Amino acid sequence: MDEHARSVRKMFGAITPRYDLLNHLLSLNLDRRWRRKAAELAFGGLRRPRVLDLCAGTGDLAIELARHCSDAWIVALDFVAPMLERARDKCRKVNLADRVHPLCGDALRLPFRDRTFDVLAVAFGLRNTSPIEAALSEAARVIRPGGRLLILEFSLPARGFWRRLYGFYFYRILPKIGRWISGTSAYSYLPASVALFPEPDRLREMLGRSGFVEAEWRPLAGGTVALHTARMAA
Repeated sequence: MDEHARSVRKMFGAITPRYDLLNHLLSLNLDRRWRRKAAELAFGGLRRPRVLDLCAGTGDLAIELARHCSDAWIVALDFVAPMLERARDKCRKVNLADRVHPLCGDALRLPFRDRTFDVLAVAFGLRNTSPIEAALSEAARVIRPGGRLLILEFSLPARGFWRRLYGFYFYRILPKIGRWISGTSAYSYLPASVALFPEPDRLREMLGRSGFVEAEWRPLAGGTVALHTARMAA
């Protein structure tokens, strides 16, 4: 594991106790709606789908996916052990422990055979992988032909007043709130990582180079979040 990965794992392990609270607070509770929108697009009539929630964190997306498909079998994979413990607790509380299976693993070296999953989804975690191309390559390897990919990730609005206003909140206010509640400087990492992440059109091109087809994206919350969808080539 390289230095970047060790740093990310240590940081997310430290903020686990306040992670869910800050997600909801800093997004004005819109993060729940974004995950629900992704889950609505995930299945489209699939029966007994095998699903991988990549960079699953505390399991919110995996739980949302399970609620939208009652016969889905879901692996929630992350490499931060404290996050996965929280995910297990949450799944037990909502009676989904038999269908959502937290697993410790690395997005760059997935512990699965080729063509294992019908759906792969990742919410606000792809930007934490490095290099991103390696994570996309591994995703392409474990999705079956025709399988579905969904990516939720932060974005920056188009130029103009809304971009400036959002930028002020994102770069000036959000890190201060995060530091106050979490007691760490981890939330200064968030805007920095978003600024370095490929813009939506570029990510769409990267998906195409990784073997995905029908790649497209739609803006959510005024362009502050992008929801990417694609299929694995047959």
